Amino acid sequence: MTKQDFIQRVLSILNEADIAANGAMLVGADTTQIPHYIERLYPAAWRTAVNLFPRNWFKTKSFADNIIEVDAPKGTGYVELPDDFLVLSSFKMKGWDIACFEAQLENEQILRKQSNEFTRGNPKRPVCVISAIGTNGTAGEVLRYYSLPKCADSDGHIIEQALYIPNVRELADSPEIDERLFEPLAYLCASQVMTSFEKHDFSQALAGKAIDMKGQ
Repeated sequence: MTKQDFIQRVLSILNEADIAANGAMLVGADTTQIPHYIERLYPAAWRTAVNLFPRNWFKTKSFADNIIEVDAPKGTGYVELPDDFLVLSSFKMKGWDIACFEAQLENEQILRKQSNEFTRGNPKRPVCVISAIGTNGTAGEVLRYYSLPKCADSDGHIIEQALYIPNVRELADSPEIDERLFEPLAYLCASQVMTSFEKHDFSQALAGKAIDMKGQ
């Protein structure tokens, strides 16, 4: 699939919907600019899709080799997240019974609970959160984990798996889109175009069709 293939599919969806709406969708729109809108709005459609559809519809990348900072006496640590990190897919430290598949943004309530050794996560119920800065002043996002036993050194802090879904900043010339995702993503992109034209009812209708494809 090429960039043009995707753009053409979104254009087809918009045209089909416009015909069904008796030409009301694209009233006042400069139709020659729609391909540029599609390309520009594709990243927003991608982010929406990541929040809507199963994670196994998206290609993941590993950050297991990223820098890890360990506080062995507390049994905690953090891993630097890649610049293109969007959402966590799976994270597991050696010694955990299960992996974490979600990571909340750190807040005061989470920090208070995870700072207490009696209420924080443990190997049977591990916890990791996304924080905006590392404990040593590292700029950028990090993934903190709170769930290993206390020890004297960092030898027991080994990442077994660290996978994430990357953010997409542009519609690539040959985008890697799972075949299950292609059609709903095209509808979401068409929905974004309608939002940019302030055609909110039509936008919601197109987004609804994309969501309906989740169970197909």
